[in-house]
Amino acid sequence: MSMLTYREAARRVGRKPRAIRYWRARGMPMQWEVREGQKVRVVEEDVLLAWWRERLKNDPAHQYRLRAIRRAEEAAQDATRRT
Repeated sequence: MSMLTYREAARRVGRKPRAIRYWRARGMPMQWEVREGQKVRVVEEDVLLAWWRERLKNDPAHQYRLRAIRRAEEAAQDATRRT
């Protein structure tokens, strides 16, 4: 269970730190930790990934990509069945 700062968390999910701050404001649980003598907010990696997956489920662009992948897979299966 690793703890990630805003910047590390943003890099992990491919977003900007602003998105992580937004998620925190919307209820993502974060904690305080002392690193190099300074208090910083950190989030558990498992919690971060759960929030990220939930956001992807609701993202229309992601849904379009998933549908396109499914259609391509189905087309490939149909092509192999015909031969």
